[in-house]
Amino acid sequence: MDNENIHSSKLLDVEKIKVDKKGSKKMTGLTSIDRPYEADANFFQKHPIIPNLSIYDAIIAMSLPYRKENAITCYDLTATYNQLIKDSKLLSKGLKELGVKRGEIITCSMPNFYQAVVTFLAANRIGAVVSFLNYGAAEEEIKYYLNFFESKVFVNYDKNNEYNQHIKEETNVDYIITLDKADLQKLGFAQDTNYTIGNTDLISFKDMKLIGDYYKSFINPIGRKKDDALILFTSGTTGLPKSVLLTNENIIASGTYLKNSANIPVTHGEKCLVCVPFCYPYGFATSTLMSLLCGRQAILAPELSADNINYFLGKNPNIIFGSPALLELVRRNTEEDRDLSSVHTFISGGDFLTPQNAEIGREFFENHGSAVVMCNGSGNAETSANSTTTYGLPNKPETVGRPLVGTDAIILDKETGEELKYGETGLFCVRGKHVFKGYYKEPELTEKVWIEHDGKTYFNTEALGYMDEDGYFTLTGRQSRFYIIADLNKVYCDKVQSIVGTVEGVENCAVVEMPDDKNLKVGKAYIVLKEGMPRDEVTVEYIKKCLEKPCVINQKGDTVQLKPHEIPASYEFVDSLPKTKADKVDYFTLEQMAREEAIANGTYTREHQKTLTK
Repeated sequence: MDNENIHSSKLLDVEKIKVDKKGSKKMTGLTSIDRPYEADANFFQKHPIIPNLSIYDAIIAMSLPYRKENAITCYDLTATYNQLIKDSKLLSKGLKELGVKRGEIITCSMPNFYQAVVTFLAANRIGAVVSFLNYGAAEEEIKYYLNFFESKVFVNYDKNNEYNQHIKEETNVDYIITLDKADLQKLGFAQDTNYTIGNTDLISFKDMKLIGDYYKSFINPIGRKKDDALILFTSGTTGLPKSVLLTNENIIASGTYLKNSANIPVTHGEKCLVCVPFCYPYGFATSTLMSLLCGRQAILAPELSADNINYFLGKNPNIIFGSPALLELVRRNTEEDRDLSSVHTFISGGDFLTPQNAEIGREFFENHGSAVVMCNGSGNAETSANSTTTYGLPNKPETVGRPLVGTDAIILDKETGEELKYGETGLFCVRGKHVFKGYYKEPELTEKVWIEHDGKTYFNTEALGYMDEDGYFTLTGRQSRFYIIADLNKVYCDKVQSIVGTVEGVENCAVVEMPDDKNLKVGKAYIVLKEGMPRDEVTVEYIKKCLEKPCVINQKGDTVQLKPHEIPASYEFVDSLPKTKADKVDYFTLEQMAREEAIANGTYTREHQKTLTK
């Protein structure tokens, strides 16, 4: 069937759902009562049983029929499910020998490597928690989170003993495990026959084989679903990102809901390209863990750029987990003769893929031999990265799909809290076992995200939009502004501008995205200076140097240091910031100004403007 007929048949399916649903019961117009997103689900899909297992145990159970199939590919390293489980088991014994206890947090800072997946599964096997930090985080941020999480074990990549010793001196870390660059492409722990352990607190990743072999005590192989499992990070729009604590149940429930919503079969042999960094929920919780729980092979892309995108496409993925930024990176840099016929699905979850861009993407893949389906989804770290899905459903490209079967979804008026009907825009709120346990050590912040309605407690996703009669959610806005750059890292504009505002001499500031040929997008800062501050390059360099250092962001003394990709690339001094009629900063006008500047400077060429003008 050609691509046009595929889309036509899906639209017919959507119409059929509407007819069948209307013929079966009277619609009230309220999502919470009609539950149109469950119209074609059976009883067991609507009321799934979440097993009392750890994620490690769930992967052990699910992978039994296909243990010899490939589970992870990272550069030139490929590991089967058997090898992944064997390495995870050995590392878990090593962690126990180091004294790691149930509930303790292991902090991990490395790109999307096979060894990062092994670290998580090993920790999960013994009931420990893993937090993935952004590999580009500054040393101050690393030390902050190690102290905040009270981590006794820190796992990192390609760091020397001087760096590691410095970390130990300013934290309570007992052991630092470093994956050496030379061992990255070696399966297992790259153990030499005559290798002996050196420094007892600064440990090479391959040391963990000897340490694991030494451990002889029993480890209970059955975990508990209520155990804490993973800490991921949400926006941090005005300061430190919030640490989202997820349990085994949250993640397994998310996978179960997703599978039942899309009727996803356990299909071993399919390949999923994972490009989003593990510190983001879409990178690890959805793309990687869901691929493993469904028997698929995860192709990890640790450091994505225009220079290596063709290498990863050469792995022949079937499903690409990405974003509009990834699609743009692929379109700009894919070799003309590259065969992409293996790709059947592109899922945008980091940001919304507009129908216009989805069609541009579909045409691009078609020109490279692929009859691809372009999907949107939505999720938060707090919902284990999954709130809605389009995958496996009739496609409505203007939406982010349906809420997950098995969850409760509702649209509430953001002012009154009353439930809204189909087509009325409000806050999208959900409840279910996939909703997080809470923000780590932040009970007051946790309380603020719950909304009570009709005796039920919902999580406020902060997404604005409306539901239609078929149960599809159309996203119309967010309460946070962000953009995604070429390597799929997110930059939250409100966070950056609040930090720029702490610089001495800055009176006011607005940060917006600016198109860029190389990075897709960069930051543009419009700054109102205090009286007496000169508007010259000396001031610009002064502001840049301030942004490269940690800054205090609140009365508690918390500090934040911007990552290099978060620091604005362009600065402009203005008398005042433009305002809307509601007396709020007019970010739309500023974005238009930034775009015109990029075109005038030649950093955003006409060729790349086609996406916007189509």
